[in-house]
Amino acid sequence: MRNVLKHRDRLATEASRPTSRQSSFGDRIAGIAELGVATIAAERCAIAFQSNGVHLAQLACAPRGDSRWDPLVKAVLLALDNRLSDAVAARGTKRPRGVATSNESIDQIALSAREIGAIARVEKTGEGFQIAGSAFTDGVSAVRIAIVAPFDRARSEIEALLQLMARSVFVEIELSASRASLEFWRTHGAENGRQAAGAKQELVRERTASDYLDNAVAAARRAQPADCFQRFGEIVAAGAGFDQWMVATADGGELMLAATSPGVPKEFDPSEASTLSESFRRHIVIGHWSDREASDADRVKHYLEERVFAGSYVCIPFGAGAIALASRDARASAARAEAIVERLAPFAASWVLERDASRHGILVRQLALRMFAAIDEERAKIARDLHDDQAQLLAAAKIALDGPPEAARSIFKQVEQELRRKTRELRPATIGSASLDEAIEREFGRLNRAGVKAKFVHLGGGGEAGEISRPVQQLCFQVVREALSNVIRHARAKSVQITIENNYAAARVSVRDDGRGISGGQNEGSGLTGVRERLELMGGTLVVESRSGRTTVVAEIPESA
Repeated sequence: MRNVLKHRDRLATEASRPTSRQSSFGDRIAGIAELGVATIAAERCAIAFQSNGVHLAQLACAPRGDSRWDPLVKAVLLALDNRLSDAVAARGTKRPRGVATSNESIDQIALSAREIGAIARVEKTGEGFQIAGSAFTDGVSAVRIAIVAPFDRARSEIEALLQLMARSVFVEIELSASRASLEFWRTHGAENGRQAAGAKQELVRERTASDYLDNAVAAARRAQPADCFQRFGEIVAAGAGFDQWMVATADGGELMLAATSPGVPKEFDPSEASTLSESFRRHIVIGHWSDREASDADRVKHYLEERVFAGSYVCIPFGAGAIALASRDARASAARAEAIVERLAPFAASWVLERDASRHGILVRQLALRMFAAIDEERAKIARDLHDDQAQLLAAAKIALDGPPEAARSIFKQVEQELRRKTRELRPATIGSASLDEAIEREFGRLNRAGVKAKFVHLGGGGEAGEISRPVQQLCFQVVREALSNVIRHARAKSVQITIENNYAAARVSVRDDGRGISGGQNEGSGLTGVRERLELMGGTLVVESRSGRTTVVAEIPESA
C-alpha cells in the first residue's frame, strides 16, 4: 500500500490535449460525478475510466469541491487500479479486452476497510468523513470511482450510489461507442447511409431512455412519504407503456399491498397464490402473455392476478418488494420496465426503511407514555398507602404517648412492622443471586402471614429451574410475585398452587388460588397490567381466567426473551 501511495502522482486528472469528442464525453462523466456529490452531500468525488472499445485514454474526472481531498482520492483510484489488474491477472486474461458483455454482468471490486484505513492514515483524513471506492468492469471498459462522503451516510446507500454512477458511466461509454460508429459510417460514403441512420436512431432511443431514467430518479427523489409507492408505480408504468399496476412491499416478513393504479382492487392480498409473492420470494421476473401459447406448467398454476388483469402482465421484483404491471395492447416493454425498476430500487428500499423507522418511533413514544403513566400511578398508590396506613398509625402513636407506656410501645412496634413491609413491597421484584425456586419459596412467608397455604410444583425436561435462562427466570418471578400479591390483597383464598413448566423453547408459569375470583366489572389491576405489557414486549403472553372459587394466572415466556 505504501508503494501505491509513493507513486500515486502517476495518475493524471485529465487526458492531455483531448479531442472535442473526448472533452464532451468528459463533461458528461463530470456531470455524473457532480450528481453523486449532490445526492449525498459528498466532499469530493472522482471517476477514472478506460475503454478499449471506443479508444479512450485513461482519465480521472473530478468535479468542483475541496481540493484538499485530491491526494486521498488519487491514492484510492490508484489502489483500485492495482486491485483491478490483480483480479484480471488472476483470471488469466488481459485487461480489459474481449467482447463486450451486457450491462447486467458488471463485475465490482471494492477496497476493504483495512485498505481504505491504511490510505486514510497516511493522508491524515479528518474526522466526520468516510472514504469509499469501487472498481467496475464489463470485460471491455473499466470504471473506478472514489468518493469522500459524510460519516453519517449509511454504507449501503454509498455502495448503491457508486453502482448507479458506474452504470451511468458504462451507458455513456456505450453512447460514445454509438457516436463513434455513426461518425465512421458517415465518412464511408452514401452506400452506408441507411446503417448510419439506424445507428442515429438507436442513439436517440438510448438518449431518450437515459433522459427518462434521469427524470424518473428526480421524480422519485421528490416523492412525499405518503404517496412514494404511488409515484413509483406511475413512473414505471408510464415509462414502459403499461396501463395497470400494483406495488407490494415487504412488511414484517409478509408482502403487503402498498399502492395500485385506478381500477385495481385495493383489497387485493398478495398471498402465496399470487405472482407478486412468487416473484418476490424467488427474485425472478414472471410474465403472462395473453397472445402466447401457455406452457404445461403455466396451465396448472392459477394466479390471483389473472382475475385482476384482463390482458398480459409481468411481475418484477426489487429489494423491498415487487411490482405487477399489466397492458391491454402490445406497446408495453417488460425489459424497459425492468431497467426503470432497477434504477428506482434504492429509493424504494430507503422508503421502506423510513416507514419502519417511523413506526418504531411511534412505538417508542407509546412506550414512554405508558412508562410515565405507570410511574404516576405507582406514586399515587404509595401516597394512598402512606395516608391510609402509616398516617393512621402515627396518629394512634401520638395519642398513645399520653397513655400507658405499654400501649405506646405496641403502637410503635406496629408502625415499625408496617414500614418494613412497605419497604419490601417497594423494592423491585428481583430474584437477586438466588435461584427461581428459592425466590418463589421466600414468598411463602407472606402467604403464611396472610393465612394462605402454598404449594409449589416445578415440571419440565430436567425438573430444574437452572435450565431456564436468568432473564426468563426474572420474568417468571415477577409474574408469581404480582399474582401472589393479588391473592393476599383481594382473593380471600385459603390455598394457592404455583406451577413452573419449562422446556428448551419457553417457560410456563401458573398461579391458581381458591378465592372468590374476579367479578365481571372488576379490572385485573395495574400490577398485572404492567406485567402483561412487559411480557408482550418480550414476545410472551399473560392470561387471567377467573370464576367463583378459582382464579388462574398463566404466563408463557419464550426463551428468546
